[in-house]
Amino acid sequence: MPSEFDRFIAQARAERGSFFDAARPITLARAPGWVDLLGGAAAHGGALALGWPLGGSTFAALQPDPEPMIRIRAGDVESCLPLEALASGGRPREYAEIAARVADSAPVGAAWWSAALGAWAALMREEFVVFSGGARLLLRPTDGPGARESWAAATAQSLVSAYGVRISPRELAMGCQVAAGRVGGRDGGALGPMISVCATAGELLLLNPQPAWQSGGLHMPHGSAIWALRVGDGPSHRGEARYHIAAAMAYRMIADAAELTPQQADARWGGYLANIGTAIFARRYRDLLPPRLSGADFLARYGSPPGVIIAPDEIYPLRAAGTLAVEGHLRSRSAVALLRAAASKAQREDDLLLVGEIMADSHWHQRAAGLGDLHADRLADMVDAAGVDRGLLGARAPASASGATLVVLARAGAEGELRAIAERYAQVCGEPVGLFGGSAPGCSPAGTREIADN
Repeated sequence: MPSEFDRFIAQARAERGSFFDAARPITLARAPGWVDLLGGAAAHGGALALGWPLGGSTFAALQPDPEPMIRIRAGDVESCLPLEALASGGRPREYAEIAARVADSAPVGAAWWSAALGAWAALMREEFVVFSGGARLLLRPTDGPGARESWAAATAQSLVSAYGVRISPRELAMGCQVAAGRVGGRDGGALGPMISVCATAGELLLLNPQPAWQSGGLHMPHGSAIWALRVGDGPSHRGEARYHIAAAMAYRMIADAAELTPQQADARWGGYLANIGTAIFARRYRDLLPPRLSGADFLARYGSPPGVIIAPDEIYPLRAAGTLAVEGHLRSRSAVALLRAAASKAQREDDLLLVGEIMADSHWHQRAAGLGDLHADRLADMVDAAGVDRGLLGARAPASASGATLVVLARAGAEGELRAIAERYAQVCGEPVGLFGGSAPGCSPAGTREIADN
């Protein structure tokens, strides 16, 4: 039976002589969506993150074109943008100008437009790639969790392969992150791009975000599975932005309590709360952080940390934010140790149950820090009520950048139970609830294919 990628290759081949020129080769790439099992919400504070590549993937087919025009088709939507909108006189434009031109030219409802064109812009500005002409891009975008990162990654991989650009997978992922923030207007961090580019199918990608370095991969134990649930269009990102600010405030207050200047604190802890250490944080600093503090009170004493915009009338959960970053790092490391140790069947069962408990603990610590939402809480309660006897081991709200509402650790045969939960909750909340599973490789390990025959 042909794979989804094989079917896309057949679709691209059928476009030769119509959308594509019949005489020039076509390069094809794929990139998965993603969700984090643990750590993604606390990665901003330096916590180890465990990322999972989902089965839903974006497929891209790209053909360089001597005409300086970028043409993109996705489904029934087709539009174009002159290469001159991204570069002038052989030099790339500034990101702000590119973002404005991309936004002005976006087709209605084409969320993938800025991600795909952002990949072009980032390669030009970050990697100094010079594109002598335009291109034709056939895109089949996924709409599941982590879709934005997969749109950019599939496009970027097809570009560098078609043009023979030598670039490491990590640098390609960092370019996708820059594209999301500077052109797409929403930087969700390095975890999503790293998964969409670098992850191996069926393995957790371990990301050390200090800065973004892959710390290897980890096979999930036999008989286990990871699923993502999404309510409607997914969670709001407001809580995550507020948490990032609260974490920066907590870091500044801890530095002051340790009688360190900001520069000295960075020299000791590298700018990350997670590096303070769980025991030292619990003994010396946690109780010094107020549970709630207004932006005005913080600014009056400390001023604003570099690059952080604090709203004077906002109330920030400093203690919960600091605790989430420090203890989140410990939770992720503990889960990795348990999963690596799950060799025998008996030990595997105990370890998976413990990882499920760690996920549940993470969920409620995130809620205390203002992350997640009521949909995630209610779905987590439903998963907990179904319990281990029905194959559901644990759940938590993942990083909101993934677009998923809940990530679930389950036994491999629990899909039916999760679908039943999704259907019941959809009836209660009045919104569609999607279930996403499987696993596919990142665009780098997946490699590219080429259609070159006439």
